[in-house]
Amino acid sequence: MQNILFVKKKVGESYLIWFQNSNLFFYLQEPAWYVFNRIVNRHKVETIAEKFAARYSVSYDESLTFVTDIRKKAEEMNLPFSGKRYFETHKKEIIQHSFKPYSEHCYSMFNKVVKFSFETLELERFIHPMAEHLKAEHPPEAKFLFELFTHNGTIILRVNNVLKGSWTKNESEFVKGRVFVELINILHNKTEADWLMTVHASAISNGKKTILFSASPGSGKTTFAALLKANGYQIISDDFVPIEQNSFNAYPLPLAMSVKEGSVDLLKNYFPELKTAPSVDMGPKKKVRYLPVGNEIIEMTFPVNEFIFIKYDKTVDFRLEKIEPVEALKTLLDEAWIPASPKNIEVFLEKILNISYYSLTYSDNQKALNAITGLFNND
Repeated sequence: MQNILFVKKKVGESYLIWFQNSNLFFYLQEPAWYVFNRIVNRHKVETIAEKFAARYSVSYDESLTFVTDIRKKAEEMNLPFSGKRYFETHKKEIIQHSFKPYSEHCYSMFNKVVKFSFETLELERFIHPMAEHLKAEHPPEAKFLFELFTHNGTIILRVNNVLKGSWTKNESEFVKGRVFVELINILHNKTEADWLMTVHASAISNGKKTILFSASPGSGKTTFAALLKANGYQIISDDFVPIEQNSFNAYPLPLAMSVKEGSVDLLKNYFPELKTAPSVDMGPKKKVRYLPVGNEIIEMTFPVNEFIFIKYDKTVDFRLEKIEPVEALKTLLDEAWIPASPKNIEVFLEKILNISYYSLTYSDNQKALNAITGLFNND
């Protein structure tokens, strides 16, 4: 079996395992941890099964099945994702590959001009609709060139002729995230090592601190963020939030927020520009309009103090509950990307367990807004 490089953290009664090769997390409890700990120390499966059977008073056959399953899962979690394997085996071909762009656009972000070249309309949709308001009509020569194209069906990101990522069609949800990471590095003069993590969330600030709002798609995150903006709060970043390792500050990315058609009637009262904003088809039964968030000031960085998992539910008037970090972490890991270095993972696991987490379920907008105002004022 291939050597497994990992970092572990005891969280409550569980062990949180990070696999370096795949940059994936996995929770283990006893007796699975007992087995995993011996597998990574290269004990024979049969030997582990014998000791497991005696330790937990089960038959050898049951023990062997359990140990084999844990070993199989560990091997799966240790695999690099398929796009990375393609990247490594076709590197020379991809570097030399040329393509005819479907479109090319230059965007002005924080006084820097970034050019994008998209091979297809589908690839253009990853970025252009949310950056269109930043388009520079007569820009100076761009120093940064982002190219999105396909090679044998695999999606490729190339920045200034350096390969930055590759993904199969089944991994296409990771494309935007990688593009955003490369963008924030350029815009904020950072490297990947400077970031603790990026989160699928809305970062909202009162000018002193930042609260992150995260949710699964369709749960009302963007709508609520827009309502907070209408009530005087500042959106630092919507949908993609980079957090610096040392300061724990959330940094701005000046892309527009996507407002689903179902929220337009509510929000157009606060943002009249939504009435005339074009409706963009983003897939089956998914149309959105884009609303610039006005975060084009690069100095807008404030520390993250709270993390709120938000859900709109018409059957619930209002409910705000504090969550233990152990439970919150399980949800957060589904919404976060953490740079894959053992040092960063150790810092992440230390810091992320020391902030406050809440669950907000609501249908009454005013009650929810009042509660968040209370959190902002509670310094």
